[in-house]
Amino acid sequence: MDLYNKLKNNPPKLKVEGKPTEMKIDVVSVMCDNKYRWSVKQIDGNYHISTSPFSYTNFDLPYYKDDVEWEMDNGNWNKVFRMINEGTTKIEKIKYR
Repeated sequence: MDLYNKLKNNPPKLKVEGKPTEMKIDVVSVMCDNKYRWSVKQIDGNYHISTSPFSYTNFDLPYYKDDVEWEMDNGNWNKVFRMINEGTTKIEKIKYR
């Protein structure tokens, strides 16, 4: 079974404690198990997502990027992770500080 389907059927337990200033979100694409890293940084108290060098729209989320960022600002991490997993990728792991 490919990694994408393994993550879809058995997603990792993701937990965020406190209010991180920086986060890395590793995702796996449905397309050939390609791996990507999203960077999230807190700037002036607000979270900003960077999917560089790829466009956010490449990940086919049914949400605007600012909607996901606002959920991050509110600390709704479980909702954020569900939102990301609704696109064409699944979260493999996170790390933050």
